[in-house]
Amino acid sequence: MTKKEILKAVELHSKILEEEGILVLDKITRLPEQGEPFISHNLVIGLNTGGSAKVEYDTQPIDFLPNDMFVLMPKHTINILNISDDFHLMAIVVSPEKFDRMKHDYPVGYQENLRYHQQAHIHLTKDQAENMQALMKVLHSVCWSNSTRKLRHYHHLLEAMFTLLQDYYQASGAIMHKPSPHEMILAHFIDAVMEHYAESREVRFYANLFCLSPKHFSAIIKQQSGKNASDWISSYVIAQSKNMLCYQHQLSIQQISLRLGFPDQAAFARYFKTYTGMSAREFRDKRQPL
Repeated sequence: MTKKEILKAVELHSKILEEEGILVLDKITRLPEQGEPFISHNLVIGLNTGGSAKVEYDTQPIDFLPNDMFVLMPKHTINILNISDDFHLMAIVVSPEKFDRMKHDYPVGYQENLRYHQQAHIHLTKDQAENMQALMKVLHSVCWSNSTRKLRHYHHLLEAMFTLLQDYYQASGAIMHKPSPHEMILAHFIDAVMEHYAESREVRFYANLFCLSPKHFSAIIKQQSGKNASDWISSYVIAQSKNMLCYQHQLSIQQISLRLGFPDQAAFARYFKTYTGMSAREFRDKRQPL
């Protein structure tokens, strides 16, 4: 596929997603640039139909193999480390507006799916993967049809997909249960970081949102995720920083500092170097194309 054809396809896909809120692709072989963390603001459901990929999900390493599926909730960080030449992916992309509507219309179903915030990756058996592939092929046909009942079809098919995933999750030995209050705190904390990361990087700020002491709040987050609350915050801020430094070249480092909520460039520079070992300028220069 030529560069012109790729740009034309991207434009068409963006138009469909904007107008309909859902886009289904049956054969993806290209992924975002390797080695650069990115944050998708869409809900993305993917099924590996061939090849393999090594990725990091919120800094957690994952081997994405054939018959594996992922449910990438909005605003998490993904870093593609390596992909094989024969990699193929089927994917469903849901816009933020459509996803918010789904959460509003089916709050119980959304709560059941909160596990994907922490465990986006699911290994399926061959039969399970074939069932999912069949469902995604039907969704793909609906996406590219002229049906006036697309939204109804999408609803029923996506409901069937998530119900099957829950069954497969349970069949794997995982215990299905209604999220506990502490699990809900973790899920809402992640949402809060994504919303307020430029407003505050202090654990106390987030603890106050839940009317908890910083010590008690930190203990809950550590117990539920295995990561400190401060690590969740810093990893998200750094991922956003790297994205801006790499891809928003029209912005100066001073402008990026302000967008990220730092009082000045010097404060951002100290923060970035603490967590990456290099200055923001060095990182940007290193990532510049030759």
